[in-house]
Amino acid sequence: MGRRALTGNARLVQIGTNTRACTDRIVRVWDMATPVDVARGAEWYADAGRICTEQAEATGYSRETVAAVISHLSPRTSWSRNVAGAISLLHGGDAAGCIGDNIKRARRALVSPTPLETFGPDAPKTRRFARNILGDRDQVTVDVWAARVAFGDRFDDPETVLGWVNVYDAVEHAYRLAAQRAGVDPTTMQATTWIVARNGRAD
Repeated sequence: MGRRALTGNARLVQIGTNTRACTDRIVRVWDMATPVDVARGAEWYADAGRICTEQAEATGYSRETVAAVISHLSPRTSWSRNVAGAISLLHGGDAAGCIGDNIKRARRALVSPTPLETFGPDAPKTRRFARNILGDRDQVTVDVWAARVAFGDRFDDPETVLGWVNVYDAVEHAYRLAAQRAGVDPTTMQATTWIVARNGRAD
């Protein structure tokens, strides 16, 4: 992890920030969280995991398939629509209201014997999201909101910056460092700061 983190930090320095600065920004947003925010953040992925288990039991698909379907449908989609679309696909529906390309990816996962391998190398966020749903608490789902927390207002389009070489891994590492400072797991750090940012309190 050390070598990867150093490579990521060098990349962050190259684009005008660094690991410590990103970690500090994440911790500052964490410090804005209310006890309710922290409780919700700590339970967010556990709740998603329960939905995954319920749908696996209801449909006969593996938990890996369900998690992959949910994750593939997630980009640029609200959580409520994401879940509704996944349930629809898993029960033979068409995931109306979800994005077409996302549906195509979810359908591929639905019939794949190795659904967690349907995430390409250019999809680190959705791959980690599926892992988080399945209970992995070390990997970090860095979406545009999580990137804004880490970068502050440094970039007009943080989602594009996140796609640059080594940047995603570097931001993920910063979330792990922030979680260590706070004494929580990385998913709790990410979910809690996401809640604060979405509620407009991370200014």
